[in-house]
Amino acid sequence: MDACPAATPARLMATAVLGLCCAGAGADAMPIHHILPPAELTPDGVPDLDFSRRTAQWAAQAGLELRWVSVPIKRSIEELRRNHTAFCVLGLFDLPERRRFARYSLPISNGEAPVLLVARRVAARMRLLPDARSALLDPRFEMLAFDGAAYGETLDRWAAERQRPPLRVNAGTAQAVPMLNRGRADFMITVDAEWRQMLAKGGEDVAGLEVVRLPGMPEPPRRHLACSQRVPADWLARFNAAVRRNPPPPAQ
Repeated sequence: MDACPAATPARLMATAVLGLCCAGAGADAMPIHHILPPAELTPDGVPDLDFSRRTAQWAAQAGLELRWVSVPIKRSIEELRRNHTAFCVLGLFDLPERRRFARYSLPISNGEAPVLLVARRVAARMRLLPDARSALLDPRFEMLAFDGAAYGETLDRWAAERQRPPLRVNAGTAQAVPMLNRGRADFMITVDAEWRQMLAKGGEDVAGLEVVRLPGMPEPPRRHLACSQRVPADWLARFNAAVRRNPPPPAQ
């Protein structure tokens, strides 16, 4: 999922908090939208993800101040379309339709392998399928997706081909994992790193879930800062120059 990996239970249980910012950020600091709640921030106020920490480092190297703001992904996309203010959104995928209203940075992450997070009651049946596309299209399984989020061009296309559209929930709410556990949906897309974090935290939220890996899963898409057209070209050029000097690690 763009903007950040699929949410952990802790992330899912928190509501979006508007106006959250790093200590000492000035009035000229660039707002950076993300969907993590305050509990998932580092002591410096940066979202606790590898690519957000790198983003903060690149900005510091370029002499750019950032102001981190927790905003639901769907609202961030709508604000990019409206283009009323200068801001960027953390970790979006570069999709053709978004090029009409967003300016993209160089990649801030070269991707994490997508996997299917599946309710244990259906995992054995899903593993009998020949490939990942078959799983997304199989009408026996109810797919769960985050409203307004993208999962990469290929996965988004497969989801659109489903006979029944995915059930949509808001990212950053407590809905997704309980819906899988309670039978409202059967699977969702996540990434390996997020699943490892969920397992490390443990608890009943993940007790009835497991990861299913099938052949044919598309290559992980790269993540970017997606900025409104009001962000000065010079600001983005300075940020990109810092990324070029210290590029992100290869895809996992």
